[in-house]
Amino acid sequence: MRELLAITSLICWLILMIWVYRNSPEWFFVPFFFFATFLYLRLMEPGKSS
Repeated sequence: MRELLAITSLICWLILMIWVYRNSPEWFFVPFFFFATFLYLRLMEPGKSS
């Protein structure tokens, strides 16, 4: 179940990035992509409180 949730989350992330890329200028997308990817990876890290 966790694998399905992770794959679904990754697919939604890719769709969001493609949509933002197509609807924003390049000068906005590049910093947004790096910042948002960093936050996404931090969000997907296993929590320290088990």
